[in-house]
Amino acid sequence: MKKVIFILSFGIFSVTTNAQMTLQSGGEGTLTFRKSADFNDAAIAGSRYLTEQYQNTKVNKGTQNFLIRYNAYNDIMEYKNGSDILELVKDKNTHFEFQDGSVYELFKYEFNKKAVERYHRVLVSNKNATISKYQSIKLIPATKAANSYESDKQATYKENEEVYFITYNNQTFEFDGKQKSLEKIISGKSDAIKAFYKENKIKENDSDMIKLGNFLATI
Repeated sequence: MKKVIFILSFGIFSVTTNAQMTLQSGGEGTLTFRKSADFNDAAIAGSRYLTEQYQNTKVNKGTQNFLIRYNAYNDIMEYKNGSDILELVKDKNTHFEFQDGSVYELFKYEFNKKAVERYHRVLVSNKNATISKYQSIKLIPATKAANSYESDKQATYKENEEVYFITYNNQTFEFDGKQKSLEKIISGKSDAIKAFYKENKIKENDSDMIKLGNFLATI
């Protein structure tokens, strides 16, 4: 596959092929991308995006900002360059710091007995563990009315339930927030975990997961 390298200072360019390309910016950030598929969502309610707006985003821990948004239906990051919408190649673009403070990383793990590569939003990360969540959107197909008393229903994008994960010892596990589940993931720390859960009523929500992640940095 041909790879074309552009220097950011050259300005806006147009991508007309499906070849993989790389955009470099003075060593401060690199994007590897391909032309995005054309999406026709005119007949579909809802959105394939958690946030439709593009944000200034630092990619791969560089210092240059790029206009990026997360496509939660296709699990891809999209880069806007002029009138072009470009799909970032997953294994080349693994870390995103959005202007609103959210951080997304590419995680590789086994889920439902299948190897997956998916973008997670990172809630807290330290030397001992990372807690993240996977946010996704599904498409509910359109349906025809079964009789004259019903109406046709248009296709609709709908958010799935968020799923939390813990990455520990370089392994990523689905996590339901429960004490017993954590003790299975982190062995040899049962006393500290029990004491923490006794003092804190941990639930499956962002603030409690961040609190838990901060606790894991201490054990």
